[in-house]
Amino acid sequence: MELKERIRSIDVFRGLTILTMIFVNDVAGIGGIPQWMKHMPTEADGMTFVDLVFPAFLFIIGMAIPFALILRLEKGDSPNQIWKHILSRTFGLLILGVLMVNIGGINPSATGMSKSVWTILMFLGAILFWNQYPAATGGKQRLYLSLKYLGALMLVVLAVSYRGGETGNLHWLKTSWWGILGLIGWAYLTTCAVYILLRKHFPAIIGVLAFFIALYIGDKTGKLAFLGFINDFLWIGGHIGGHSAIATAGLITSMILMKRDTEKSITENIFWILVFAAFMFAIGSFLRPLYGISKNLATPTWCLYSSGLCCMIFVLLYWLIDLKGFRRWTKFVEPAAVNPLLAYILPSIFYAILNLFGITFLSTHFNEGIVGIFRSVAFSFVMVWITSLLNKIPVRLHL
Repeated sequence: MELKERIRSIDVFRGLTILTMIFVNDVAGIGGIPQWMKHMPTEADGMTFVDLVFPAFLFIIGMAIPFALILRLEKGDSPNQIWKHILSRTFGLLILGVLMVNIGGINPSATGMSKSVWTILMFLGAILFWNQYPAATGGKQRLYLSLKYLGALMLVVLAVSYRGGETGNLHWLKTSWWGILGLIGWAYLTTCAVYILLRKHFPAIIGVLAFFIALYIGDKTGKLAFLGFINDFLWIGGHIGGHSAIATAGLITSMILMKRDTEKSITENIFWILVFAAFMFAIGSFLRPLYGISKNLATPTWCLYSSGLCCMIFVLLYWLIDLKGFRRWTKFVEPAAVNPLLAYILPSIFYAILNLFGITFLSTHFNEGIVGIFRSVAFSFVMVWITSLLNKIPVRLHL
């Protein structure tokens, strides 16, 4: 397939998801907010819109994979080059995920620096290393390479110096879980492999989606116990099976959408995406009495309901933006769409800087009820606005 034009609704969906992710992460610290603005408890059978944010990003990761890999194939990249890109991106997401998940447990005295300083330096190192520097020659090229090497060195030194836990029971970096970015990394790797191996066999990819759901069931019933430490390390049923199922649903949605040469085929493709969504709702409803809906447990029903909802949201955005041309409002989310990783980490950098200087205003003011909610909304848009400013420098993280 030759890609004639970019599907802008995918980018807008990504930007909206990042904007919402910033909001829900910030509003989680606000008191007196209704339950529907929080994650559902682990054992509860239900989900809120907050529980849809992470799967929405997984879904978009899956949607973007065919377009990204096809472009690389059209540019003449070899299979080795493509796999090198996939593995390096996965490794970067895993590293950042593990570093971020260990921030909360840092022991300042054993590490030799405060949590705020370690956090700021860690993100600065990540920005320097993963920034997409402009094409350059001569002195500028050497400067950019030096900045990348400096960023890598900073990350290594900070990782080596890290100590977490209480004095007398210290530990190094650990994967109690992989962090949001790490979970995205595993799902990205798995879904890329599915597409590369089976892209010419669409029904087989539907079968893989069913297989991923079956992995959760196998884990729940003890059938994956033979995997031992591998299952403990990765949680095959949830992190691989559940999250990869959502990304694969996004992959399937894009593959349906790619057959869009005529107005008739566009209508048919929208119809089949909605049929696919209905199918996932139906299977999810069938499995709900057995496993319930739980984001934290990555249950099959949560995965399938989230994927179905993402299909419906995407169809609405596709109809509004790509078919009807209603695009003016999208400028508010475009910075986060083109630089999602930077937009995602900016709030952590912002709060680390406040803590470094002992500024507690936001933790003691505008942190209750409706006022706090509006504060989080404003904060989210400010983070996206700062992202837009950094885009112009340019500071654009590329994994």
